[in-house]
Amino acid sequence: MAKKAMLIDLNKCTGCRGCQVACKQWNELSAEKTTFFAGPGYQNPADLSASTWSLVKFMQEGVSWGGELSWSFRKHQCMHCSNAPCVENCPAEAAKRTTEGFTVFDQDACIGCGACVETCPFKVPHLTGPAGEENTKSVKCFFCVDRIKDGKIPACAKTCPSGAIEYGDQKELVGKAHRIAAKTKGSVYGETEMGGLSMIYALPKGKARDFNLVENPVARRVDIAMLKQIIRPFGAATLGAALIGLAIERIEKEG
Repeated sequence: MAKKAMLIDLNKCTGCRGCQVACKQWNELSAEKTTFFAGPGYQNPADLSASTWSLVKFMQEGVSWGGELSWSFRKHQCMHCSNAPCVENCPAEAAKRTTEGFTVFDQDACIGCGACVETCPFKVPHLTGPAGEENTKSVKCFFCVDRIKDGKIPACAKTCPSGAIEYGDQKELVGKAHRIAAKTKGSVYGETEMGGLSMIYALPKGKARDFNLVENPVARRVDIAMLKQIIRPFGAATLGAALIGLAIERIEKEG
């Protein structure tokens, strides 16, 4: 099966948050208590969380002579990397890659150790509770695989009123992103990062960092052998954030 993706054309994004609301509604995610200025500008909530899997980020560009603010917007969620560190570093093998190229978490197998949280360069996965505690799970956007299996497109793409989100074949969308970039003198993000992402961005101008995107993302690795040795005799409850940190530190010192 050809790898699928979503193209986010930031030339069209109006920051309406329709995709953010659609994600909440379809996945039955609980609301969060927020404040008026939770994040930069009017961004709300401040960041992704266990109950917010899709977020519209606000980037203030400047102030005009008339005193009006100028903004850029970007939809942020799991990037669904081809070389996904969450899949490569999950000691319970709960993180998996679908035939379409999406990364999903098997909630029955997940032990809530936090390895995926620590290794993701985009800071996407979040735990529902303290690391290693009973019933704690890691959650994130799973590309609406339930909708896709029923022949539907992801909820965010279905809802977007400006047509900024398009779902389809990854290679075709990468090509379209380059055509858009050529017309707007912009650039493309997601074609090569982490082996290729299933989230392709057509940036209207500037660099990735101008849209709060990670330039040259690199995953931190966990010492899987060390974690599996811990799991066998003691179980998942021993896998707190401190042990994950030790496993990463050992890799970094040896590497």
